[in-house]
Amino acid sequence: NIDGQNMTAYVWDGGHARVSHQEYDGPGGSNRVTIQDAASEGGTQLNFHAAHVTGTITASGVQSNAKGMAPQSRVRGYMWNNDIAEATAAAANGMLLSNHSYGFRSDLVPDYYFGAYIGESRDWDEVMYNAPFYLMVVAAGNDGNTNYNGSPLNGNSAYDKLTGHSTSKNNMVVANAQDANIDGNGNLISVNINSSSSEGPTDDLRIKPDITGNGTSVTSTYESSNTAYGTITGTSMASPNVTGSLLLLQQHHNNLNGSYMRAATLKGLALHTADDAGPSGPDA
Repeated sequence: NIDGQNMTAYVWDGGHARVSHQEYDGPGGSNRVTIQDAASEGGTQLNFHAAHVTGTITASGVQSNAKGMAPQSRVRGYMWNNDIAEATAAAANGMLLSNHSYGFRSDLVPDYYFGAYIGESRDWDEVMYNAPFYLMVVAAGNDGNTNYNGSPLNGNSAYDKLTGHSTSKNNMVVANAQDANIDGNGNLISVNINSSSSEGPTDDLRIKPDITGNGTSVTSTYESSNTAYGTITGTSMASPNVTGSLLLLQQHHNNLNGSYMRAATLKGLALHTADDAGPSGPDA
């Protein structure tokens, strides 16, 4: 019975979801998706990517294969233009989780950005440090098959592809996995990372990305009509998969204990109960 009732996720993206989509009504009541910054952005800016992310978190399942991870939750949507300032205010008002399926374009940044802990990385860490119940969930990026970094860590061109807020310390950075092979009891048999998913680690050898979620051929809502859907692939799809799941864990903890977990507890719980894939032990 944990479906995100009375829980709210926040989404910063390149635009807004269509709030009247049929998947955002139903369980939990109408208008489960709201636009927070339309006034400052000169109106609602409909965007397929923001809509797909939003549905992955909260779609009610009118079309069953588009059902979101927390299908009775609410989503508050923002454009990414003023993300740090807006997130600072939202976190001060009790925001628990936000999804950020965007970042710097790897073909446009200097080589030293890759793996670096820069001002952008630190600014987000400060937001989370000052709001200990708030966890930012971030898409790692989709440069697994590219080599834009001319001077990768230890000369290994298959690694060192993370930039900006994907090298922050306090957030959760999500890689893109293909469909997992699961047995009848829910145990993992096997799963592979999508080759397009960006690898870490950071320049100081911290493990990033932190975790992976299913982001390959994910069906969710689109913005073009109230019945529009699309199937797309990327860490942008894996990240809201994780965000919606974490929202359910917070709901469950609150139901049991009358309080939410600190973000560090939630992050630790997710990481330490995840299945290990690929090389044995931590890997980037």
